[in-house]
Amino acid sequence: MSAKRAILTAAVLTEGLLIALSYALIEWRSLSISFAATPASLLLGAAAALPLLALNNLLWRLSLARPTSVYSRFSREVIIPLCRHTPPLIALVIAILSGFAEELFFRGVLNQIAMAAGGAAAAAVVTSAMFAGVHFIGNFRRFGGMMPLYTLVGLYLWILHALTQSLAAVMVAHGAYNFLAIVMIRWVTMRQSGD
Repeated sequence: MSAKRAILTAAVLTEGLLIALSYALIEWRSLSISFAATPASLLLGAAAALPLLALNNLLWRLSLARPTSVYSRFSREVIIPLCRHTPPLIALVIAILSGFAEELFFRGVLNQIAMAAGGAAAAAVVTSAMFAGVHFIGNFRRFGGMMPLYTLVGLYLWILHALTQSLAAVMVAHGAYNFLAIVMIRWVTMRQSGD
């Protein structure tokens, strides 16, 4: 199986599993999910991806000075190879799937369950930490040092959802960030290597 096909297959399976789990929990817990997709919320979601991209760029530049840092190792061993093997069309599919599935589960379903059990502060912490943790399943020992950064990203998305009350806004922010980050990293690294 080619690297492109493996990446797409993994994305479809993992994000599909999150979607199935989300809808099972929605049904089981009788949850009400509102996407609140308005033109303004979609535009706000797209704009909310920009600070994430700026942070990613800053961390990438800082990591160049610290090649043994966990961020540098994670970028070199996981992110760059993933992005180099992901053409823009596949990046778009991955971005749409991950934005929809992960936000439906973490900011939609899990957030409602955590809010009911412990309130807003508990929901923010639990959903953000679990969002971070799911990104390192199978690699926690090697890249667990990335958990605080991913937890902060989860918290940023939680705050965006809390302020907008729009699941669509966080889905667009997440998806736009993933798409733009993959395409930009692919472009920069291919340009640096002369491909």
